[in-house]
Amino acid sequence: MRTSVGTAPPGADFRWYWGSQTASFVGDRLTGFAVPSIAILTLNASSAEVGVLSAIGWLAYPTLGLVAGAALTHIPRRKVMITGELMRFAVFATVPLAALAGWVTIPQLLIVVAVAGIATVFVDIAGQSYLPVVVPPGGLVGANANLQSSDSLSKLIGPALAGLALKTTGPYVGLLLSALPFLASALARTRIRTTEPSAIPPRERSAAEPGASPSRAAPSPQAMVQRIVVGFRFVMDHQVLKPLVLGAAARSFGTGMVDAVLLLFAYRVLGLSSLQGGLLIAAGSIGGLLGAFAANRLVARIGARRTLLLTGLEGVFWLAIPLCLLFAPAVVLVVIRVCASIWSPVWNVLTTSIRQDLTPLALQSSVHATARTLTSSTVPLGAITGGLAGGVLGDHLGTSTGLVLVLATGGVIAGASVLSIGRTSHI
Repeated sequence: MRTSVGTAPPGADFRWYWGSQTASFVGDRLTGFAVPSIAILTLNASSAEVGVLSAIGWLAYPTLGLVAGAALTHIPRRKVMITGELMRFAVFATVPLAALAGWVTIPQLLIVVAVAGIATVFVDIAGQSYLPVVVPPGGLVGANANLQSSDSLSKLIGPALAGLALKTTGPYVGLLLSALPFLASALARTRIRTTEPSAIPPRERSAAEPGASPSRAAPSPQAMVQRIVVGFRFVMDHQVLKPLVLGAAARSFGTGMVDAVLLLFAYRVLGLSSLQGGLLIAAGSIGGLLGAFAANRLVARIGARRTLLLTGLEGVFWLAIPLCLLFAPAVVLVVIRVCASIWSPVWNVLTTSIRQDLTPLALQSSVHATARTLTSSTVPLGAITGGLAGGVLGDHLGTSTGLVLVLATGGVIAGASVLSIGRTSHI
């Protein structure tokens, strides 16, 4: 059966959801820039410490993603999102409080980022699982396109706003200001009025104590494991979801490779300045915005399957990376970056919408946790692979050639993710 994902506009309740998610995205980008900046500029962190600080935020998904998905089956998801946002605000607020006592340290920042990462996992999975409750199937593509637009815009403006806050108010007050969007997100989520039905599977619901609220019944360890297994099997046995999730994992791996060496290539091979490097990152965000805006129109015009196949163009653009060594390197790299960055948001909007449309309410949390865990886990793997490959190839072939090969390979892997769709006609 083909998916029923459409492009109908979402209702009024979604606007509060969208606003809360936008605030959450902005908070992610602001704190994501502010914390490592404080570590480097104020605490004189070493490169190894900065690397660990950057990686620790990714660890929550592979370690807790599946557990979070199983737990969220019986917990009201709107309350989880509100609690998670408040937790993120509170944990980042501990840094300026500690600064008053004069004992801000790198280990404290590591703990702050780790706790915030755990809260992020719950907010993320709860949000993806709750969206189909707020938006009917016909509005999922439009809703996810709006969310992807906000995410891309936050990547464009977030670092600049955080840098301005740190410069004008100091590092610790700047971090507190950077965390305020999480508080705004929590407040906006309280305005969503859609009632969430119980998502507990019937067998578990009947096992609850008489008179107990099904949505609050505490699951046993066996029930938690069962939900994880059921969600994983649902994805792996599904003729549409399995190829999409595996393709997304491959795309994340390729993107991780590209992101790991892109600035190395820009700085060490092309000789770009830090300002030009920042503009290069911003250019990718512009491409992401274009892709998010285009997703809805592409689906309406050529359908979901053809739109997904079209995202393979990402790999084609990265194959042009050797042109940077021939002429106008900065201009060529920015063009490649913008054109290649258009397609990941399109892929994300479509695959998320299809997954939400095809997953029963009782399995939303577990299925999204499975998908997000698999795709998020391949990002650091791709980054490590790209970094190691760049070093090895650079030693043997030269830095320029080595990094060009890594960028082209990572881009092709990302674009080739569309091959996972195969000849299936069910999308």
